[in-house]
Amino acid sequence: MLLKMIGSVFVIASTSVFGYLMGKEKINRLMQLRTLKKILYQLRGEIQYGYTPLPEAMGSLGGRNETVFSDFFLSMEVQLKNFEGNSFYSIWKKGIEEKLKATSLNKSDKVKLISLGENLGYLDQEMQIRNIDLYIEGLEEEIMIESKSQQEKIRLYQLLGVLSGIFVTIVML
Repeated sequence: MLLKMIGSVFVIASTSVFGYLMGKEKINRLMQLRTLKKILYQLRGEIQYGYTPLPEAMGSLGGRNETVFSDFFLSMEVQLKNFEGNSFYSIWKKGIEEKLKATSLNKSDKVKLISLGENLGYLDQEMQIRNIDLYIEGLEEEIMIESKSQQEKIRLYQLLGVLSGIFVTIVML
């Protein structure tokens, strides 16, 4: 009987922790979306006011911001400077797929970020700025939607974690 009680406590505790971690993931995603928005404003400024070439702008962004995106931008700088015949888009896409795995961005966020790279690098300055502005507008909408529903989802994840633990415990007994 004592072993069943200890097992039940562990099951409930582990599912509760899982629910808490899922909520934490939502918080991290929102923070990373806000950070990405800030970095893209900086990229826009580098292109518009600094007339900075993309490899140098990527390096500047990577060095200036100590975030989960730093490694991505620094690797972009290296790959763009070591031009090996690949298009900017292919380098951008590969960088996102490899360097942004550990982020809390979901698949949809990464797909949208990859699509941003389709129009960077080969368009003129004005078109690149418009493309970044368009992406930032979409990002702001996503941030607004996520902000509104975040507390509800976090609470739901935590509650589901506890309730699923209780359910599994009842089924096991």
